[in-house]
Amino acid sequence: MSTAPTDTGATEFLANLSVGTVVMVALVLTMLRLILLQLSGPARPQRPDQSAGSWARGLAEIFESFIIAFVLVFLIIRPFIVQAFFIPSESMENTLLGHDEFNPKTGTHREDTVHDHIFVNKFIYRFTEPHRGDIIVFKAPKEADGEDKMNGLPQVENVLIKRLIGIPGDKIEVKDGHVYRNDQRLEEYHTPIGAYPYSIKEPMSEVLEPQFHWATGTAEHPGPVHLGPHDLWVMGDNRNDSNDSRYWGPLDRSRVIGKASIIFWPPSRLRVLH
Repeated sequence: MSTAPTDTGATEFLANLSVGTVVMVALVLTMLRLILLQLSGPARPQRPDQSAGSWARGLAEIFESFIIAFVLVFLIIRPFIVQAFFIPSESMENTLLGHDEFNPKTGTHREDTVHDHIFVNKFIYRFTEPHRGDIIVFKAPKEADGEDKMNGLPQVENVLIKRLIGIPGDKIEVKDGHVYRNDQRLEEYHTPIGAYPYSIKEPMSEVLEPQFHWATGTAEHPGPVHLGPHDLWVMGDNRNDSNDSRYWGPLDRSRVIGKASIIFWPPSRLRVLH
């Protein structure tokens, strides 16, 4: 992703509610439940049609269930276990789709608009380290916010999604339109069966290479890059349209949010990610 994986729709709004907002909503629902219980009066066995407060008590029970579910989802499941994200850009195509029918930047026309919605496992990396080939979601450093920098705005830490190419201890180099890891060229374009769990969209354009700041032997950063004990190297599967480690350097392990696991929407795109 080149921008934060959010949208203005209801699903994305709910997925990104702050803890403060969640607590406030839970308190309001609790107050409404207490009011309904007061209106329902004391609980006593009556026929449903004779209980003036039965509707209020029934509604209070619904509120109670909703409060429990709301707190469980937003204060336990989302922060620590799984969270939904929306793919807004083309940086991970064709693995993850995030395009509109018309792209004003490139003038490209498509047959349809597709933005994958994914579940991200936030639990797995509490017990294991990220592996090469994982698709990870992370909070990028401010240096990765090239769009705001170009527009003269303060740079921010956006949430991005990329493919993990290098882990601590790896040597990474980008040259001749290919990625080299530990002096071995990654055959990512015509992937032999079983060699890699993925194949990127298309060969890396050589026109882009002089713009790379890392791992390409430029004057500013001579390259190749030797990843430190907390460094990760990430790149988009759509290399020709991806703002990744080639431009802003290694990613610190502490910034990883989780592993992209499943595409759950649209239904035609339902699948486990590799």
